[in-house]
Amino acid sequence: MTSLSTLARAARLGAARKRGVTLIEAVLYISIALALIVGGLVFFQQASLAQRTNSAVRNISAIASEARGLYQASQNFNGLTQSTLINAGAVPTSIVNGANLQNEWTGAITVASNATGVTSADDSFFVVYENVPTSACTRLASADGSGAGRVGSGIVSVGFRNGGTTGTYTTYLASGSLLTPGLVSGYCNTAATATGGTAGIVDMQFLFAR
Repeated sequence: MTSLSTLARAARLGAARKRGVTLIEAVLYISIALALIVGGLVFFQQASLAQRTNSAVRNISAIASEARGLYQASQNFNGLTQSTLINAGAVPTSIVNGANLQNEWTGAITVASNATGVTSADDSFFVVYENVPTSACTRLASADGSGAGRVGSGIVSVGFRNGGTTGTYTTYLASGSLLTPGLVSGYCNTAATATGGTAGIVDMQFLFAR
């Protein structure tokens, strides 16, 4: 006949085993939940980056197109600024911030005629996008040998500098050469890791011809 103490020990052992299984299951559930949360965050970040990058492509292209349209009857782009475009209602309202333009990453958008010009004074213009993440920089800057890229056509050059600095841009020509994604990635990363600015952030300068 089984003693009472033996039955008690068996009951305690069964309860301990149940508690052990419950702890293992809890750890498993937590691990699965964390994996789902991390996966969701990564997906959200990638989707957000893609959405902002696509918006930047549309806006830079629109700025270049509208600038050309406004100065179609002029021999040059003398006097072109972001204020000119805002006052003419020639830019998407989503990037207008009072008297200034603000891009998808809250950086400034600057538009200006090129004082030195490509073939004559002021015959080209700059569109500057500040505070662009490195991953978006690579997607925005690619262009082919004819100067056609994601942000439009007539791209003469693309310049890069570390975000948060006021230094000069390191400029790479698009016309007559290729700004492939592989090359652009190197340019973006070099600028993003330069000293004196914000790591991982790039200011981009697009030079457009007529």
